Amino acid sequence: MRFMVSNLVTLATVVTLSAQLPQPALEDVGPVWEVTTQCSIPNESNNGTCTSPTECPAYATINNPEDLSSVGRLSFLKRIQCNSEGTGGICCPLAKRYKTPTLNETLPKRIRHKTTRVHSRFGNDDEVCGYQSFVPKIRGGEIANIDEFPWMAMLLYELKESQKIVHGCGGALISKNFVITAAHCVTGKDYDNKGPLKYVRLREYNVYDDPDCVIEHNFQDCSEEKIDSEPVRIIVHPEYDPNFRHKYHDIALIEISRVPSYTDFLRHICFPEPKLDMALLLGSGSVFPAGETIYVIRQQLGNNALSPIKLKVVLPYVEPEQCRRVFRTQQLEIGPGQLCAGGEKAKDTCGGDSGSPLMFYDVKAGAWVLTGIVSLGVRDCGTEGIPGVYTNVRQYLDWIKANAQM
Repeated sequence: MRFMVSNLVTLATVVTLSAQLPQPALEDVGPVWEVTTQCSIPNESNNGTCTSPTECPAYATINNPEDLSSVGRLSFLKRIQCNSEGTGGICCPLAKRYKTPTLNETLPKRIRHKTTRVHSRFGNDDEVCGYQSFVPKIRGGEIANIDEFPWMAMLLYELKESQKIVHGCGGALISKNFVITAAHCVTGKDYDNKGPLKYVRLREYNVYDDPDCVIEHNFQDCSEEKIDSEPVRIIVHPEYDPNFRHKYHDIALIEISRVPSYTDFLRHICFPEPKLDMALLLGSGSVFPAGETIYVIRQQLGNNALSPIKLKVVLPYVEPEQCRRVFRTQQLEIGPGQLCAGGEKAKDTCGGDSGSPLMFYDVKAGAWVLTGIVSLGVRDCGTEGIPGVYTNVRQYLDWIKANAQM
């Protein structure tokens, strides 16, 4: 029996010998084990089972994006996230429904003080990249924590006909006044049809709230107010051709007004080393937190419905030659300025994720590093065997630094 205990969820992996199958002889491969991962559910006395969200009917009844305007419901969904043998899942009740799928919202707000740990380790706080809060929490599941990935940006557009402000793409803060995104998010036919870029939003976690809050322990943990910055200047890579279907050089910079001082909820991400070798990193396995994987922020939930909250997913890196073979059948040629990740069923970036960052965690530096930018993929995202395509940031470091005055 193996136990993983934390202050949010208690998991117990119970291993039993299956009684339905005969025990093999000693010289055979060994006994057949039946593995059940139990987990606790808030407001319920009975344990549930850690399983895939798609295999839990009770989860389908509460996983409604419109209900996430409730701090109690959002916090409940975060609390029932679990990990079974390294795979993200949710704690599913034995019954067909959750008894009380919410948490108490009448709790005092936690007061965050400006962190001093960054100063003691690195010096000037505003020069530190890729750092996020050291608050101890479970770092699993697809719902990001409120202080995770504080460089994440949302691109908001003004529709031509209605003047309504809508979300369309993602991005990442790379300095005090520049955000990086995909070129197709700021130029081309789709951009012209949608409407002009109106704002770059930072410090956003839940579009229904401002400031955003979640329930952690016996407090409401709340972020600072969101920042909506109008673009000062948009710089598209000069070799990007919006009419070229292969999406080479799909990268752009957005200059914004200088952001406030950094906190747990606002910081820029690090760049990769110029000679970063992805294959070497994957071979060592030392910088990927969940095996040989890369993190990418998701703003997609369920059946192509846009999520109102910040999400994340862990994706495996795909070797270039393997990726080229896959996309030749799609009549796409993968170029040197692109990389691939994903190919696992129901784990992918989708519509609305364009421009969002693909990252890995550098254990030695203690920082998150920008590896790619969500660029393109097949229409049916999350198709097994077909990865997503990302702009390879390392190939464009000179151009980025020259144009962002870094």
